[in-house]
Amino acid sequence: MKIFQLHKQESKENKDSPNVGIFWVIPASVIDIEQCLLYVEQTLVEAAHADIFYDSTFEHYAVWDTIQKMFPKLKNTPYEKYPRGRVTFVAKNYPNDGTFKLMADAKILQQRECLFEIKRIFNMKNYKIEVRHDAHYRT
Repeated sequence: MKIFQLHKQESKENKDSPNVGIFWVIPASVIDIEQCLLYVEQTLVEAAHADIFYDSTFEHYAVWDTIQKMFPKLKNTPYEKYPRGRVTFVAKNYPNDGTFKLMADAKILQQRECLFEIKRIFNMKNYKIEVRHDAHYRT
């Protein structure tokens, strides 16, 4: 699986801090290379938050233009055509406790390698994780 980061973070609290963001999984047959995981991440400092809930300020529809420039074969394709998802974070007693919420298309949730990479990229290893299919992200 090829992995592309679409946004470089302004600051990184530390390499193990939790991140929130959005992602897509693009099949290899579409872009002539191996399957791709495209993502945008933000630290909790950069993220939008309300009380203890943290979410990315990035939206799939807004980032899609950048992806289309990276992969011209996607130029006339709507952003919702390919499996996608979002990672949020609920920081009950952060930094000691917190829960990630990984919401995604069922096609992503069925791929062990995708889930492993998403968990790694967003630094989920030290926290609880709720993984669920979300109808909003279906393809």
